[in-house]
Amino acid sequence: MHSWRRLLTGILTIGIAVAAASALIGFVAFDLSLWAALLVYVVSGVAATLFAAWRRFRCIERQEMRDTGQRSVQ
Repeated sequence: MHSWRRLLTGILTIGIAVAAASALIGFVAFDLSLWAALLVYVVSGVAATLFAAWRRFRCIERQEMRDTGQRSVQ
């Protein structure tokens, strides 16, 4: 079983990386103001974190169902 701290660290790292890249691209390529780039950072970071957490939850749930099914067959 994975520790929750390790799982959350990975999910938060993905969220922060996506948010930073989105804000940097918006600031440099689209010439957004600092406040607009900060808004992009917040919104994209929250969305990426929620998506990564949802995918991780689904993977864990699917693995538990698979493990339970194999135990009942044996």
